[in-house]
Amino acid sequence: MEPHLDIDKLNDAYIEGEESYQLFIEPLEVGVGVYNSNASPIACNPAAYKLLGLSKEQFMGNTAMDPYWKVTHADGSKFETYDFPIVEVITSYKPKLGVIMGVSRPLLNDKVWLEVNTHPVLNADGTIHYVFCTYKDITEKFNESLD
Repeated sequence: MEPHLDIDKLNDAYIEGEESYQLFIEPLEVGVGVYNSNASPIACNPAAYKLLGLSKEQFMGNTAMDPYWKVTHADGSKFETYDFPIVEVITSYKPKLGVIMGVSRPLLNDKVWLEVNTHPVLNADGTIHYVFCTYKDITEKFNESLD
């Protein structure tokens, strides 16, 4: 016998999830992005797109590895596709924490330094469902360390 799908319960769960997002994720000063298993963004809070000097629509229209960002390591070397924390999580199924990334912001004509933490969210079968990613602006601290 197939399980009965209760649309009302699904709708209630969806509304509860949206309310939780609005209460807990939306107002954070830390950027939050949620990516699918192809490393494309599926959700973000305002801090995430503001850190990059973008609108929400612009953020959602880019992949994490878009060459537009000209992302560099702390030593100035370029991030390769396999280097990106989101890609590493998708391939390893393990969190990648404390990654320092320099991200060019062409619309603002500057560069921001971010500390990036990524965590896998797995499906019941153990495959990647989402990658949850946080971005913290460390530009001031990073630049001070160079002086």
